[in-house]
Amino acid sequence: MIRTGLLTILLVHGAATAQAFAAGGAMRDLVPVDPPYKVTSGLSGKDGKPAKDISGIACMPPKDAKRRCLVVNDENTGAQFITIDGHTITPGADIDLVGRGPNPNTLGTPPSKNGCSGGEGKFDDLDGEGVAYAAPYFYVVGSHGCSRGKAKFKLSTFVLARIRVDTAGEPVGPGAVETTYRLGDALGLAEAVSAYYTQDLQTDDGDATPNGLNIEGVAVDGTRLFAGLRAPSHDGKTFVVEADVGALFSQGHEPLKAAPQVIPLSVGRGAGIRDLAILPDGRLLVLTGPAQGQTDVPYSLFAAGASVNAKLEPIGRLTGAEKGAKAEGVAVLGDKRILVMFDSIKDGGPLEYTLP
Repeated sequence: MIRTGLLTILLVHGAATAQAFAAGGAMRDLVPVDPPYKVTSGLSGKDGKPAKDISGIACMPPKDAKRRCLVVNDENTGAQFITIDGHTITPGADIDLVGRGPNPNTLGTPPSKNGCSGGEGKFDDLDGEGVAYAAPYFYVVGSHGCSRGKAKFKLSTFVLARIRVDTAGEPVGPGAVETTYRLGDALGLAEAVSAYYTQDLQTDDGDATPNGLNIEGVAVDGTRLFAGLRAPSHDGKTFVVEADVGALFSQGHEPLKAAPQVIPLSVGRGAGIRDLAILPDGRLLVLTGPAQGQTDVPYSLFAAGASVNAKLEPIGRLTGAEKGAKAEGVAVLGDKRILVMFDSIKDGGPLEYTLP
């Protein structure tokens, strides 16, 4: 079934177009704008260390010229609030999302499928890979895949969380955090990608042949959640899995039964989604990068139109980041302003870009 709502994104370009994107033939370079951002006191990493694995960010609309945002460091069990005032980022409180063991109140049931060759690992970090905001909630998504190094199945990474906040961005009461396993059900029911769910991401020597599924981006329009997949990547296509927010967070422990819509995006060979966001005009902003460990795939931006016949629009390649930085989080700050944060660099190395 093809949806024709606000974010219908059935976008299939030809293979030649996908190859041109991968080679940079249809892309322009995007250069960071000044002044640079300053992080006042350092973001929280694992075990109190400085954060070097920022993998997602989302912000509320501005209030008194400031923005309340949430960032996730993928080795933590939770996320961290921040405030953006001009070009200054002030870290705020951490909020735990998965704790140190399975929560009996998590909605749905734990995944029954485990094809990870390393077997079952311990319940520890969330491996949070994306953050979204749709009033009155922030959403944080775990990777929902085997661990990249040891191919372990860790239940803590198969959780989708949301945090109810007030208009100031403060968590509302002791029950502000809800968690669910049902996004895993959606992945297991998603016909085009289900065969890759709980499969190894790559072999020990870096071979990407297993092409196992993992989430690296999320966006929410209020009623629909869009999970952007880093892998699998096939013939220049990557995938977005669309699920109903109400079904994901309905009370009880019944599994999700409705198959989700799977949206293929032709973004270039070897490329996968690194984050998603909603643009002011309702289109989906897609941040892409290497699906595995490829060194010849640039970090790029695309926009997905809002109608059945809309095309995937290449926006540009990101430039100006420190060597080794991996673009993994994007937040929309205005009509043409975006903020990108990076993995493998202290405090996410925030850079602002202007969209053409």
